[in-house]
Amino acid sequence: MRKTKRIKKSAFVIWAKEVKLSEFLAKALGAELVVSFVPTFSTGEKMPVWLRYIFQAKDTWQRLSKIKPAFVYVQNPPIFATLVVWIYSLLNGCRFGIDTHTAGFLDRKWVFFHPLHRFLARRATINTVHNYRNLEILKKWKIKNGKVLQFYSPKKEELLSTEAGANLPIEDLIANHLGLKVFMVNRFATDDAWREVIATAKKMPQALFFITGSFAKIKNIEKEVFPENVVLTGYLKHADFIALMEKCDVVLALTKRADTVLWSVREALALAKPLVISDSEVLRFYFSSMAVFSDHQPTNLVVSILLAYKKRDELKEKMESFFKKDRIRWTKDIRQISKAIFG
Repeated sequence: MRKTKRIKKSAFVIWAKEVKLSEFLAKALGAELVVSFVPTFSTGEKMPVWLRYIFQAKDTWQRLSKIKPAFVYVQNPPIFATLVVWIYSLLNGCRFGIDTHTAGFLDRKWVFFHPLHRFLARRATINTVHNYRNLEILKKWKIKNGKVLQFYSPKKEELLSTEAGANLPIEDLIANHLGLKVFMVNRFATDDAWREVIATAKKMPQALFFITGSFAKIKNIEKEVFPENVVLTGYLKHADFIALMEKCDVVLALTKRADTVLWSVREALALAKPLVISDSEVLRFYFSSMAVFSDHQPTNLVVSILLAYKKRDELKEKMESFFKKDRIRWTKDIRQISKAIFG
């Protein structure tokens, strides 16, 4: 009688609202997504972070217990999601891996938990990071199973939704503006250059700037006076975020945090959008020929925005060449990770 090979189940745990790059990784590995994010009470009142983590830990445990995976990949941060997965692996006889984003290494609130991170990383089957600088940190920790896994390069059709964007309240504004439309990827986090971009907008009154992200976290922002050509979109669902990016002429992907590779760069490349990126060593290493690099000085950002738009056809050709090579790279990376996970 012919024996059938038992398929080993795997899961990918994410404690966040929407993280497309992790969703693509989970899909490539054939892992079942376990997304747990409980930011508010049923009344709509914001939940304290410590309580949210308790609810998410319970939800994650219950869902993993139903899946019964042989391997669990977990996105870090938060490191407490990794802690829950490690405890689950001990009690249920499965293995786990950690996919650590740059914030897990560099953000102040997670640096405090580096001893816990090191402890868990040493017990993981594999540790993936997103650039060579992050890998250097793992090596300093004497983690021997670290690997750089660059982001997946999505196809345009994998990002765009035919139903998204049509009902955005700014749709008429987009349609009626004849000048340059500039899209800034932004979260109003400490490493975002949104104030510099607003100063840039003042120097480009003919252009319309869309700055994304929930601005509720910025104290007294409602009292600030912004140029008429600046639109604060607020938080956008990912599909609407991409739809708006698609309608703009130039994309800004800026970060004040060194050694960071931005997922939004891949999204802009997928849409073949002229791109202005922060001039950092890491970003130049991975995207040297496909974007215009700039510091965050408003005068220099003006020059870079106009240059990116002028060179849009040339940049598009380089993007297409990059995609062909990068998808081969992704296939090889996934094959290596799958081998490390399941042998």
